[in-house]
Amino acid sequence: MLKHEVCQTRLRTSIFIDYRNIHYYLFRYKWEIDWEKLKTYFGKKYDLQEIYFYEGLITKTAFFDTHQNCNLNDFNNQKKEKETFFRFLKNKGYIVRTKPVQRLYDDRTKSFKHKCNFDVELTIDAINTIDKYDQCILGSGDGDFIKLVKYLKGKHKTVLIMAGKDRLSNELLKTAHQIIYLKDIKCKIAR
Repeated sequence: MLKHEVCQTRLRTSIFIDYRNIHYYLFRYKWEIDWEKLKTYFGKKYDLQEIYFYEGLITKTAFFDTHQNCNLNDFNNQKKEKETFFRFLKNKGYIVRTKPVQRLYDDRTKSFKHKCNFDVELTIDAINTIDKYDQCILGSGDGDFIKLVKYLKGKHKTVLIMAGKDRLSNELLKTAHQIIYLKDIKCKIAR
């Protein structure tokens, strides 16, 4: 009698990472993701289609708002470091989406706040590429993505949320099919 090996089909999966949302969790717990390890980890589990990475570009104004004791050389060095990081991600197969950080004045605190929101860009990419994946991993715990998750589920897509436990909207927690807590995969993806 011949032994038959069961061939399990791996789900076609795309990943959409809202880096700022994940960054705050990583910063709080003082660890960093090795982006090559993250891609390898999910690539072994799933048939990885595309992996998107969304991050803001620091502007001179935003940089000097938060680094008043620095000079133009410091700004240029940070900018070059970020550009090098984006090139690294692209070389590893990530699709990198960037835009300048916006500077907004807060009347209440009489100070400037900085914001770079990618909710629209991420949503458009997830919808425009919907035929490329059966499952998506959303790297964000932001409750603003609830409508996107519901939409994708309505299109028969499985939606996993990858986030820090304390950076996860309760409503998003209830809406997604599954949650991947960053701390649970830290040993696989940490630098």
